[in-house]
Amino acid sequence: MPAQAPPARRAIDMRASLAQLAAGGLPLRATERLAEEAGPGRKLFTSDLSVNEFLMARDAGCEPIAQVMGTSIFHIGQIPDYKGRTAELTVISDGHREARRAALSRIFQEAKAVNADAVIGAHLRERMITMGSRGKGGDDGGEVLEFTVVGTAVRAPFLVHPPGQPIVTDLSGQDLWALAQEGWEPCAFLFEFCRYHGWHVTAGSGGFGELDDARTVIESAREIATQRMLEQAVRNNAEFVIGSDITIKVREVPCGFAKCTRDDLDVDISWFGTGIRRIGEPRRVTHDVPPLMLSMMTVGRGRAARDTKIGADEDDASEVELAAEEAEELALQADEDLSTGND
Repeated sequence: MPAQAPPARRAIDMRASLAQLAAGGLPLRATERLAEEAGPGRKLFTSDLSVNEFLMARDAGCEPIAQVMGTSIFHIGQIPDYKGRTAELTVISDGHREARRAALSRIFQEAKAVNADAVIGAHLRERMITMGSRGKGGDDGGEVLEFTVVGTAVRAPFLVHPPGQPIVTDLSGQDLWALAQEGWEPCAFLFEFCRYHGWHVTAGSGGFGELDDARTVIESAREIATQRMLEQAVRNNAEFVIGSDITIKVREVPCGFAKCTRDDLDVDISWFGTGIRRIGEPRRVTHDVPPLMLSMMTVGRGRAARDTKIGADEDDASEVELAAEEAEELALQADEDLSTGND
């Protein structure tokens, strides 16, 4: 008997879908998908959890429901020139934060649509689709950013939170299990971004010593991000922030004046973390420890085989490193050509 084609999905009114998205909701197709995955007739769930995460999340009292996601493509318009200034570039900082906020709002809505208590194992990705056209380090306004977050929606009755307010977290299944055993729960997903520009801070006197102005620029950017993360934690009643993923990118960029050397700095501070709070006494559960499994290697050939594998791995790593260095050199050369043309 020939296989039957799956039933055709009904057409979606694209104008209505875009209008719902513009109003802060989800696209109609996403709403339809979530209703199918969380409905009474569902037969399976999709998830980005590993085997260990799935089993330990179940042990912590979580029931996986569906894979959920949120994404935002954000355009940062041209910003006023900042030659001669050492300060935060608030338009760029706000653009990065708004892209994150929109994506997280959508994953929150998807989790809410399937009646989830939390989203665990959230994976975050940010990329620049189009660079700025003015050539001042490339990222000077005018760029298009994409921010995407994907995770697994779960039911977790032990979490304490208002009904219909799922908690989004980047904690893995193992992390959630460990927290639950000690009487803790995630209460908020915290994020911050700061773009700080330092004008003429790497122009040294030609002598030997630390560049104090450059160090101060980095410290100022970090202090701004730290203070905002602390304010977020307080607003969400978090007692601690764990799993912090802090990325600091520092690059030298052209000043912007004609024939000016590269002695300005752009500093990006990107920070993610999970706020946690105590919800009760520890409730540790004991388990039988599985036997320790040892890998076996043939006697007499172990060292030769191991040395051969190590040599092959080193060759592969060297090729990857060389390719990365070549790509970086090409990018730097293109950036220099662009800045010279704009001067």
